[in-house]
Amino acid sequence: MNIRVTHILLAFGVTLVIFGAPQNALAEQKIHAESTTISGGDEDEWGDEDWEDESPYQWRQKISYGYAGLLHDEVNLQSFVFNELRSNSEVTYEEDGLKVNLELELFADQLINETELGVYQLNFIYSGIKNTDLKIGRQVITWGTGDLLFLNDLFSKGWSSFFNGRNDKYLKPPVDAIRLSVYRDKFNWEIAHLPKFEPDQTLTGERYSFYLPGIGIDQPQPPITTLTPERPETAVRVFGSRGGIEWAAYAYTGFFKSPSKMGAEGLTYAEMDSIGASVRMPAFGGLLNLEYSHYESNEDSDGSDPLIQNSQFRFLLGFETEIAANTSLASQAYLEKTLDYGALLINALEEQVIPEEHRTMFTVRLTNLSIQQKLVTSLMLFYSPSDEDHFLRGSLSYKYDDNWLFVGGLNFLEGKREQTFLGQMKENSNWYFRVEYSF
Repeated sequence: MNIRVTHILLAFGVTLVIFGAPQNALAEQKIHAESTTISGGDEDEWGDEDWEDESPYQWRQKISYGYAGLLHDEVNLQSFVFNELRSNSEVTYEEDGLKVNLELELFADQLINETELGVYQLNFIYSGIKNTDLKIGRQVITWGTGDLLFLNDLFSKGWSSFFNGRNDKYLKPPVDAIRLSVYRDKFNWEIAHLPKFEPDQTLTGERYSFYLPGIGIDQPQPPITTLTPERPETAVRVFGSRGGIEWAAYAYTGFFKSPSKMGAEGLTYAEMDSIGASVRMPAFGGLLNLEYSHYESNEDSDGSDPLIQNSQFRFLLGFETEIAANTSLASQAYLEKTLDYGALLINALEEQVIPEEHRTMFTVRLTNLSIQQKLVTSLMLFYSPSDEDHFLRGSLSYKYDDNWLFVGGLNFLEGKREQTFLGQMKENSNWYFRVEYSF
């Protein structure tokens, strides 16, 4: 790793010295270990009711249909970006310290004219050793404190689901991993090893139009393909809590999650390592979170190669509070600093898109629960002063009963420059609805 081992140990050591006191309860540790930062207007994936306890086997079924129509379709090849029917079957077996999770998914996607049956999740959890969990197989892993902003969560993201109204669970697709979690009195740790690198599901032209250097906003056909390295990736987290303050330190070795290298055989992924830390605590009548990460570009340590992504610092500050009964307000400030920026400018190619040296993003999310908490209204705005673009996500979610869930919403994107991250997506603004039936 190009980041010295001493730097990683120092980051962990400082965090442990500050926050490494005994914890309140082991149960609290396990809840934090499995926490997720993907939030929104959707209800729980499988409803609120408890499963029966008589049998070690449990089964649930969900059928859903969703559609997202474009607000304008001058560029895109279709008038919609989402038109699919899904059926999910989940079976769980748990007995004597062993738990098996299997989720099968059958889906028919009208946009790409495909029907497919696949294994969404299949994993085995062994808890027979005291204070230790071993989870092997296809699983969802989420780390960090951000609300739809990811710094130290370097597991695969499904970005196509971010813009079209799919259930937010599809923003975090499962990965094949071996995950060992150990819970101790003063701190906990876990390691997630992926035998094969799993990149983000990025824009290819299959579903959306976006900016292409020298062309402008277009929907490339055939879709863009990338070369995925046949190599592993590994992430480590040390975490705990003290007096209501949750803390974590992170390390990762693998690759940038988006294609960031132009190799001899095509577009591929550059090697990178990272370290980071996060804190979440009660403050000012709400919850305050801070998170930091450093991405080290191993193949371009001085920033002189314009075909490989530079190293970066990333910082996040967030706050959430209840502003009225059943109404919460959450905000975030995000900074992304590109290192060795002068070298990047000097060596940049003609028509190459150069990111801002200091990219900033602010988010605000307003959430309201009404009608006995059956109706969830969520409005979230992403605004980047540096890129001069924005993204508005609005949704209404109504849980009619224990079986039926109805969701509708809007994804509106705009920007002054068509080469920025959100600005390039402006032709994909859409309205959507989903209907889900669980039993």
